[in-house]
Amino acid sequence: MNVNIGIDTSCYTTSIVAIDDMKKILFEDRIVLPVKKGTFGLRQSDAFFHHVKNMPLLLDKCLNSVDRQSIRTVTVSDKPRQIEGSYMPVFTAGLNMAQLISSSLNCKLYTLSHQENHLYAVAHEVPLPKSFIGVHISGGTSEILKVTYDRGMTIDIIGHTLDLSFGKLIDRVGVYMGLDFPAGRVLDANRNSSEGIYQLKLSVKSTDFNISGFENKLKAYYDQEQNLVKVANTLFYYIGETLVKVLKTAQEEEGVSTIVVSGGVSANSYLRECLEGVFGDQIIFAKPTYATDHALGNAYYGSLQND
Repeated sequence: MNVNIGIDTSCYTTSIVAIDDMKKILFEDRIVLPVKKGTFGLRQSDAFFHHVKNMPLLLDKCLNSVDRQSIRTVTVSDKPRQIEGSYMPVFTAGLNMAQLISSSLNCKLYTLSHQENHLYAVAHEVPLPKSFIGVHISGGTSEILKVTYDRGMTIDIIGHTLDLSFGKLIDRVGVYMGLDFPAGRVLDANRNSSEGIYQLKLSVKSTDFNISGFENKLKAYYDQEQNLVKVANTLFYYIGETLVKVLKTAQEEEGVSTIVVSGGVSANSYLRECLEGVFGDQIIFAKPTYATDHALGNAYYGSLQND
């Protein structure tokens, strides 16, 4: 049985996964990096420091859970996206560890972007078509993609936010209302349809969109009424409406029906219900636990290289 290791060191999570060539998960664990209350994240240097501390702990647990003599591949996120100049120091921590594993255990080393890792996490769960509309919505990225998929992925950005990412919007509004960072899960849990929504205005041009206006309006509504539940309802409703509008346009312009949604924001229960209600079986998500930052996609890609 071949063992394939995946490593991802994103801005907020250290993750290691091991799977076999039949896609069975043999080991998975991750450590969410600590963020001080009232702040909006970590500096790259601080996140890098935490990854360097976390990686040996996770690797030791992983190697004690699998047959290390059967490890054939190690795949790691080495940059945010599959474009020239894409770089973040945090991914160097994972890359260094992957290089050490590869040289020590004489296994093949592969690199993917963090964005590809998210998309391959969906592919682990559901067979994907040769061409699809990709959606990557997270704390750092909110992009609409045209993806050609075979043994690798060719990704073209066809739409994106013109200001904030959806993840930043959620966290800025949540922290403003006194929640801890990241705020998405708590806001999702506090939704209640009986409270209704406030009125906002969409700002969409083809497959590009602006959402910073949502932040200012929602903060003002909260100052007026202190109604966290209604703010949460409104926030996710208008994120959903924005996505529906741009994705319908993407389908029409690209002539592609299947939509694959990835990234931490896609774990939100309302957005899943909203998008599935509009697009039905045309839309595919990763399981919520694998939609957030996780190394499963990298491990799965490594397994494909043993065919």
